[in-house]
This record gives sequence, structure tokens and C-alpha cells, in this order.
Amino acid sequence: MKYDYVVIGAGVSGMSTAIILAKSGVDVALIEKSRKTAPLIRGFTRNGAYFDTGFHYTGSFGEDEILDIFFRYLGLADQLERAPYDPEGFDIFRSLKNGFEFRFPYGYDRIRQRFYETFPAEKGAVDTYLQAVKNTYNSFPYISLSEDVTPAGMQIGLHGQSLKAFLDRLTDNRVLKQVLSMHCLLHGVPSDEIPFVNHACVVGPYYESVHGLSGGGLSLAKAFETQLKKLGVDVYCGHGVSKIRLSSDSSPAGVRLENGRKLDCSGCVSTVHPANFLDLVPHSLFRPAYRKRLRRLEETGSANILYAGCNSPPEQLARANILVSSDLNITGLRETDPLENQPVFISCARPKDAATAKRGLTVICPASSSQTNRWSDSMTGKRPPDYIDYKNAIAQKLFQSIGAVCPELIEEISFTECATALTLRDYCHSPFGSLYGVKHKVGQYNPLPLTKAKGLFLAGQAIAAPGILGAIVSAFLVCGVISGHHRLLKELQKFR
Repeated sequence: MKYDYVVIGAGVSGMSTAIILAKSGVDVALIEKSRKTAPLIRGFTRNGAYFDTGFHYTGSFGEDEILDIFFRYLGLADQLERAPYDPEGFDIFRSLKNGFEFRFPYGYDRIRQRFYETFPAEKGAVDTYLQAVKNTYNSFPYISLSEDVTPAGMQIGLHGQSLKAFLDRLTDNRVLKQVLSMHCLLHGVPSDEIPFVNHACVVGPYYESVHGLSGGGLSLAKAFETQLKKLGVDVYCGHGVSKIRLSSDSSPAGVRLENGRKLDCSGCVSTVHPANFLDLVPHSLFRPAYRKRLRRLEETGSANILYAGCNSPPEQLARANILVSSDLNITGLRETDPLENQPVFISCARPKDAATAKRGLTVICPASSSQTNRWSDSMTGKRPPDYIDYKNAIAQKLFQSIGAVCPELIEEISFTECATALTLRDYCHSPFGSLYGVKHKVGQYNPLPLTKAKGLFLAGQAIAAPGILGAIVSAFLVCGVISGHHRLLKELQKFR
């Protein structure tokens, strides 16, 4: 088979890239190593309970906000049902040590008023922070749909100040700075490393609006699959790419799959981890300095994750998440600290039939991937007994964490499953078991969509930003490089 473009990786960025290219009349093949598309966001079902994995909630999905515009352009919106979170508190921050609680609302006016009430002496700092987030977020490529914004703008924060440096200049109020840093849990980069630009791109969408999806990430995966089929994109699942074949001028000539099948193409977009991408191309294609830079990209930490079947979760988890810390201090994300001192994120899935379905409760706790290094040579389904004992001990500790936060929930839990760094490595194809892949940090040059090889491009969370919105933005960035940002932005502006 001969295609105009082959897209490697059928996650959100890969599926979005394939749809954008297909909408412009390009003949596209989409290749996914897993047996199904969207392995990270489609979740799973155990004992009648649905669990969300890579999708819990998203921002900027209100009517005519940017994610709504993206979904309508991609042809997904009619297949998705919004599930709004509580505008008065979509995330509930709790400190177990001193009993402090902060319910984070969405909508800039609500956020401003809540901070005024909680920190009355910090009104100036609050105003400065919120305005900086809003302005910075809207300056990111494709967010404002401005034709003046280009991919080069993604490098703007590399040598700028970190979130911590920004907040330290703004205020001496320790608790205020801790609350404004709590959302570092959403991308796995501590406040002293995350550029303020990237922080704004993560929290900016949530400050506009917060929604889940009825049916969770699985409903989004199915919407993508329907649109891919409608547009005639050929999807190959179950066999990853083993090699990108090049022509004499170093442009893509095709790909070879792990089962030996060859697909010819004129262009290729890789959305896999940058380290895995390097393994697909000849060593001589890129200069040693570029290869070294991609190999040395620092990863986010991993996580221990508890999945618990729940008969009747508390009302507060129906439209909010709970983020708990022993003392609200998550500056370093302290991956090597004892589990009982780690912050945890608690979320409840939103099944299609919420009235009758058992709810899936997810508890995520930062961890170091090194904690499972001694079992790194084992495979799923063939782990040694001491690893099983390790997982059971982790599950018990996380179960106790639920009891400390929501004691009334314990009696409603019917079963638990546990995931570790090895689970993330093997099921999500995260080569180092990290939860959010490559970090976006001050001073680190993450790759751009364009490579030195003509017709060979990159997309994915390492390129733009983490999360659903970051993955989709990366798809528009790479497709804009291929077919022209001006044309693509004009098309998107029609959906305003």
C-alpha cells in the first residue's frame, strides 16, 4: 500500500493528526502498537466498574472555547456529551496536617473572588497572577487562533522564570504559593522546574471551564474511531513500526511493521516517545548532538495507582476531584518520600449509565520508577511473587489514604487493582514508566515538529504540552508545518 502520510501512534495527537491531514485530502495510514487505538485514554472495565486512565477531566471545553472548537473541527463534538464539574470547586485541595481546605472554582471572576476571600491581604498578587496566566495561555500557538502565533513561540519559556520564581517575586504568603502550585500534580513537574509559560498552558484551560465526558475517555476514543473511519483513514493496530524506511535524499519512503509488512509513503509523522523515535530511524540520519539531546530529555516521575470499584461514591466526587497532601507542600513532588507522605489525587469515573453502573475510583500517587527496577526484566502476566507482594502493600497503603480522606467511602469499595511504573511502561508504551512522559522544564529543549529530514515530523505531548488539549495542539502544529499555518488557522476560525 502507498500512502501520502503514515502517522505512527494512535493516541490523541496521532488520531488528531490523521484526521486533520485526511480532511485536507491526504491519504493517511495510522499505526498503533496496541491492539486498539487510544490505549492511554480509553480506560478499562473490571467487575462491572469502568475506570478512566489517561482522561479524567479537561479545561476550555465550554461552548465556543478552544477545545470545543477543536472537537467541532475534528468532527467529534456531536458524539460527545459534556459532564460539567462544579464551578464552585472542581478540585478540592486538603491538607491533612492542619485541616486547611481550598475549593478551586473555575471562571476567572469566581477564582479571583475565592482567593480574595481566602487571602484578603493578597489581592494584588492574585490579580497579577491571574492576568499573567490568562495572557500567557492565550499567547500559546493555536489557543487564540491568532495568525501571529507560530510554533517558535513554544520555546519562549525555556530560559524564562519558573513558576516558583514567579510566585516568589509575587508574594511571601507560603500557603497561597502552595495552593497555586498544587496543579503541578497534573503534569508531574515541580514548581521550581516548570516554566511559568508551561504552567499557564496547563492551568489556563481549567481556569476557563472544567468538564468531564459522559462515558469518560472511552467515549472520546470511540468518537475518534468513528471519524477516522468516516474519513477513510486506514488504521493498523496490534503491530508497531520497527523501522522508518528512507529514500536516497533521506525523506521517508515508507515504514516496516513489526510483523514484517511494509507500507510505502511520502511523509511520516511520529507521535511516539522521542527515545523510541530515534530507534526507528538510521543512526546516521541525525547529528550526534541532536540524538544526544533527545536521549537526555528528562522524564516526569511515575506513579502508583489504585483502581477501586465503588458502589456509592460521595456526592463531592461526582463533580470534583480531591487532591490531598500531608501539608500542601508539593514543591519537589518528593517521589522518593515514603508513600504515606506523598500527595494523592482522587477521581471518580463518569460511566454512560451512572444510575446503575458501579463507579470506578482512581487514586494516583507520585512515585519513582526506580522503585520497580529490580523487576524491570519481567513481563505482564509473568511477574515474580515478590512483585505481587509489593503491589499488594502499595494497594493497602493507598486504600488507607482513601480512609483518611473519605472514611465513609471505605465500606463502599468492593475490590481494588493496583498499577505501578511497570504497568505504565508495558500498557502505555512509556519506555521509562513515567506518568506524563517527557518533562517541560526550564532550560530543556524539547523537540519541535520539524526535523532535518524532509517529510519527517514529530508530534505528541513532548512537543507541545501534556493533557488532551496539549496533544491536540501538537497535532495542529505539525499539520500547520505540513500544509501551512495560515490555511489551518483560517479553517479553524470558521468554527468560532
